[in-house]
Amino acid sequence: MTKRSTDSGTRAKSATIHEIAKAAGVSIASVSRALNGKPGISEALREHILQISRDIHYQPSAAARALISGKNVVVGISLGRQDIELRPYYTLIYQHLTLALHRQGMVPVFFHHDETESLAHRAGSAILLCSAPDDERPAWLTRYGVPYVRIGERQEGSFSVAPDDQHGIYLAARHLIETGRRKIAYMGDDLEWPHNQHRLKGYLQALEEAGLPDHRISVPFNYDPGLTAYRHLGRLLRQGPPDFDGIVCDKDELALGCLAALEDHGIQVPDQVAVTGFDDLPTLAAQLTTVRQDIAQIASEAVVLLGEAVAGDPPRHVALPVSLIRRRTS
Repeated sequence: MTKRSTDSGTRAKSATIHEIAKAAGVSIASVSRALNGKPGISEALREHILQISRDIHYQPSAAARALISGKNVVVGISLGRQDIELRPYYTLIYQHLTLALHRQGMVPVFFHHDETESLAHRAGSAILLCSAPDDERPAWLTRYGVPYVRIGERQEGSFSVAPDDQHGIYLAARHLIETGRRKIAYMGDDLEWPHNQHRLKGYLQALEEAGLPDHRISVPFNYDPGLTAYRHLGRLLRQGPPDFDGIVCDKDELALGCLAALEDHGIQVPDQVAVTGFDDLPTLAAQLTTVRQDIAQIASEAVVLLGEAVAGDPPRHVALPVSLIRRRTS
């Protein structure tokens, strides 16, 4: 048998469930029962197996735990109906959620919205990305007894975490006002929909405080927000000079589309029109004045809340602070 250090600070890299079974003289099934607190073996044998696992510093990988424990260690990460995993924000949040879950020995599995029905059969809990108040997934998961956390607005009776969206847009609008802008537009997806107005409220608050009129530019939802903003603003600019000197966008991708349209029409940024975004996407927002949300912290808080949901604790919402990052576009 391979010699291992008995120093408690040394982790045996080769330690596996097979080695525990061999050292204890039992089957892998017995080791699984001991490690996961399941019945079917005596307490003396359970303690014997656990002692061996401690002696060889056994640390199960996430994949191994999924095989041993089944769906209870699997967390379904579920996209909303209009979300697409190829967008930079979802790529980032998924990466951070994966890291945070692996640290807890959990196994993330990705689910599209139309796969929600299969989630209860494959996962023991779920994290819902960008869940809006009219989202039907929470009711469905509750019906099937699946604990979940929403990354989205506060909703009564559920665990949720989100950046302070309204305050973030308020900071962006106030910044443009403080730099002398007096005709500030707001661009967002389908602004007539009630669940798309939580960021808009921050813009309206800032303009009301300053006694300025609002100018809303509602663009149709599209899986390529930058292209949508470029085309929509381009059509407006072809009708004549802009009747605004600033644009507050509810995501970085919309802001980048606006910047391209303004450049193509010979409008100087920020001298003639200032532009702000929201998210602070790596690389994409390198020159953009934007509102930064801490995506890594959102993922970490979501995993903490998921543990509380699984434990049956009372639901709560966590609103995370945001900050304005000033760059070349304002």
